[in-house]
Amino acid sequence: MAKRKKTITAGCIVKTILYTAPEPRDSERARAEKSRMTTAAQKAMNDKTARARLEMLLAANFEGKDLFLTLTYRDADLPAKRAEAVKNVRKFLKQLREYRKARGQVLKYVYTTEQKHGAARLHHHLVINATERDSETIRSLWPYGDMIDLVYVRDRDYDTLARYMTKESVEGRPVGAQMWTRSRNLEKPVVESCFVPDDTALAVPSGCFVLEREERATEYGSYSYIKYRIPSWRRQYSGPETAIEQAWRASQYLTCKYI
Repeated sequence: MAKRKKTITAGCIVKTILYTAPEPRDSERARAEKSRMTTAAQKAMNDKTARARLEMLLAANFEGKDLFLTLTYRDADLPAKRAEAVKNVRKFLKQLREYRKARGQVLKYVYTTEQKHGAARLHHHLVINATERDSETIRSLWPYGDMIDLVYVRDRDYDTLARYMTKESVEGRPVGAQMWTRSRNLEKPVVESCFVPDDTALAVPSGCFVLEREERATEYGSYSYIKYRIPSWRRQYSGPETAIEQAWRASQYLTCKYI
């Protein structure tokens, strides 16, 4: 007997599930119980919701030094329609991309356009990779408003950013449909799926911070889920591993048969 394991790695954020999957020789009751475990595992790892997908996309591409922007409009320049606002932010991003290209720099971004909360004024939220003199450049390329809110990504965790950027829904939008626009040069989270021995247990590497954890078990099987954050020093550290870390790495990779 073996368990199914799935891991999604996005920068410093890792999500892992481990569950007992139904087998052909199982009894009807056993298959029903294991199917419940499979459903619970899939729900925990569900990457089809807008918030969850955006959280992992941000984690895979942006670090603490990168920027979260809010671009607003003064009364005289406030667009009458959403389509006009979208044209403005696209023009801004095109100019910023050209500005950086001329200096040998790239632009990575994710943005949303909102107008349904607060004063119901059109505005834009963006996450962009950082370079030098960003504040001056951004202000010079956004002529429509005097107020530009700019903070570092490290001041808000990826889940908070994703929730904030997907808080508005659009009428008629299918569940899980895209609620943001991204640049084409973003990296996708890495997804790994494998079978592991039935006695395998999930563990978190030394020095990492558990963000979410859930476990269930019956006489027929089990399900466990962990979401954790790898600190920057842990990702950069290249020294010798402790015995515990070696054991964890072996349980994560050496016993896997990827399919």
